[in-house]
Amino acid sequence: MERTITITLEKARELYNSDNESLKEIALQAFDKNELACNFKNITTFKKACEALGLNHDAMSSIAENIATVSKASAAMFKLNIIKKALNLGHDLHLTKDPKGSYVYYPCNPFVAEGSTYYRSELDSGKMEVIGKIKSEGKEYRVLNKRSKTCNDAGLCNFYSLSGTATANADLGFLGCASKEIAQHFGKYFGMLITEAKYADMIDFEIIENKYQ
Repeated sequence: MERTITITLEKARELYNSDNESLKEIALQAFDKNELACNFKNITTFKKACEALGLNHDAMSSIAENIATVSKASAAMFKLNIIKKALNLGHDLHLTKDPKGSYVYYPCNPFVAEGSTYYRSELDSGKMEVIGKIKSEGKEYRVLNKRSKTCNDAGLCNFYSLSGTATANADLGFLGCASKEIAQHFGKYFGMLITEAKYADMIDFEIIENKYQ
């Protein structure tokens, strides 16, 4: 007698990482090794992202340092491309269609001037948090991690099939993720790096606090 069962990726990873070979085989019937081996929640630093992809962290850091001599923002983007790939390992991201069972989401990291109460209710309720501080032209700003956003149409390019047009903004195109949870994690642990990729080449820009790095 045979029966079909439904198993989540999280549960399959639990079975796969157990010492029971039979349970491991069940997990492999539902997902492949790449999907089972990596849990995005464990990737909280650039080093861990490199390890998840089998990259030499020292070598990648050296490349980033060389890039930074020309552009600090580009060096940050180099790191973000590696981090994004590691966080989405096991998921297929496409230009014009969404991942299976999900939409494309992206992190959201606004900043507010010191003393601003604009996001007070969200911060007090825990829906948002302060992940760091930046300084520009003598003024300080708090960088926040907000609930991740999703695009209205399909894929990394926000593809509208009826007209055959793509309208993705830079946040979606560069930072799109295969799930809401991945995007939220991305913005939490790497939101300051995202901010650096946006503004680091501006005159008198400085990161003065980074909660998670």
